[in-house]
Amino acid sequence: MGCNGVKPYELVFLVTLSTLLALAFLALLYYSLKSKRLRLTTVYLSGEPENVVSSITPSVASLYWGFMKKFAKSLYNVLVEKVHTGNIYDWFKFISCWLSVLLIVAVAVFLTALMGG
Repeated sequence: MGCNGVKPYELVFLVTLSTLLALAFLALLYYSLKSKRLRLTTVYLSGEPENVVSSITPSVASLYWGFMKKFAKSLYNVLVEKVHTGNIYDWFKFISCWLSVLLIVAVAVFLTALMGG
């Protein structure tokens, strides 16, 4: 017997049922209060005003992607075809490999600095 004479599996059932009812109520409330109007906005310029986006100085991200598309085209193609598949496992595999390479480079630099004095 559990709390106040209620068996544990009955207590789990009651808690699960009350949670499902609460979620159903919240979903019903959300969909009934959600706006039915479509919001039309102007073109999104990455959060910056138009004069900043059209400035002569390129951003670091623009330089990076320009380099990737022009000089590292094969690496860019691998990124687009293998990593941007929508599968979280592919992304995790890429990130873990990239972080492993960075870790090896960091350890090599640290050991070189340690040995060199």
